[in-house]
Amino acid sequence: MRIAIHHREGSYSTQWLQYCKEHNIDCKQVNAYDTDIVSRLADCDIFLWHFHQGDARDMNFAKQLLFSLQQAGKTVYPDFCTAWHFDDKLGQKYLFEAHGIQAAPAYAFYNEADALRWAKETEYPKVFKLRGGAGSYNVELAHNFREAKAFITKAFRSEYAAYDKRQHFLRTVREWRKGSLTFRYVLGALSLFVRRLPQDRLPAQKEYVYFQDFIPNDGFDYRIEVCGDRCIAMVRYCRKGDFRASGGHNDHFEHELIEQDVVRFAFDAADRLQLQSAALDIVRHKQTGKLYVVEVSYCYGVDDDEFMHGWWDRNAVWHDEPFNGINWLIEYAIKQHNNNKHIETKLTL
Repeated sequence: MRIAIHHREGSYSTQWLQYCKEHNIDCKQVNAYDTDIVSRLADCDIFLWHFHQGDARDMNFAKQLLFSLQQAGKTVYPDFCTAWHFDDKLGQKYLFEAHGIQAAPAYAFYNEADALRWAKETEYPKVFKLRGGAGSYNVELAHNFREAKAFITKAFRSEYAAYDKRQHFLRTVREWRKGSLTFRYVLGALSLFVRRLPQDRLPAQKEYVYFQDFIPNDGFDYRIEVCGDRCIAMVRYCRKGDFRASGGHNDHFEHELIEQDVVRFAFDAADRLQLQSAALDIVRHKQTGKLYVVEVSYCYGVDDDEFMHGWWDRNAVWHDEPFNGINWLIEYAIKQHNNNKHIETKLTL
């Protein structure tokens, strides 16, 4: 078995390379941007690439390369089922509906007249989102028809920037004033206006509009990060005076805050969608108690703090022991490869 890993600073690749070194696994570092990358991977059985939604270069071809290699028989992470809908809320709407996943009801329109007709008749509030964006960016609340109409009009008569520097800066200032960020973060956000970033090259968003039902909750959501038979679970509290929890950095890992039905709900969704890994945003309706998936991502955070807490298994049993959630991913890919080789051997016999 030989593993190829595309390396990017700040990604999973640093730990994956270290894992291979510590476990004496034959591994080579590759550059996915090489035009002859497919031939460079010819002698490899597994290819791992932690590609990023904020990098227009990655989003240009990462999925196409990974899925082509998977179709040719290699084990890849992330694979097709895990990643085709990554950073694509429109795709996730249809995915959840097709699999019967209990998700926040979503509405997508591809012409202005249909969208306005719906907006006049629907109940509010509704959550407006662009198809891409993490940490609650590109997410706003429409309280009434007038606000919804403004979102719709811009979507069809103008366009939205995939990455809004002004929005990022204003939000950073608000968080600094609340005392949750240092002034250094404000200066960093201000410097974005004089630097060209990979996010700036992402295509503008237009010719569609997407809304979700707002699920009334108790001011927090659950973030469940699944890989195989294990998961990391946390509660994320909303910012003061805000309906959004993602990106607020008010995360609590105490296992007493996590109900067992949330863990089981997350594993069930990941299994039905055939995901190698999943970071699921889940909310509980404060009146009915029902759980709803809001979004899913193939990857999760790489903060060191995440490795200091215990984990849950698929039976919703808490394990108070050290772990490394990023190493879970490479271990799962190796297990997939070994299982595939076992199946191939049985078929040959």
